[in-house]
Amino acid sequence: MSRVSIVALLSSLFAVPAFAMPADLDMDGDGLASLAELQTKYPEVSDDLFLEIDANADGFINDDELTAAVDAELLPGPTGDQ
Repeated sequence: MSRVSIVALLSSLFAVPAFAMPADLDMDGDGLASLAELQTKYPEVSDDLFLEIDANADGFINDDELTAAVDAELLPGPTGDQ
């Protein structure tokens, strides 16, 4: 195995999202958060804010959209208090 292959393999082992969809947001276990699921933890999330976070407009928040919302300070991070 070449040095490049080893580095690529090791890099892929540690390539994970900043945080996965928390179980308290993903109540049905589908890996996504609906508006209702998001409002369970963050009741102040309006329809407009949800639409802003839902970048691909599929009606659900995925891990990437959640990470982007936290990075943009639209939502607190996983350890943030609200």
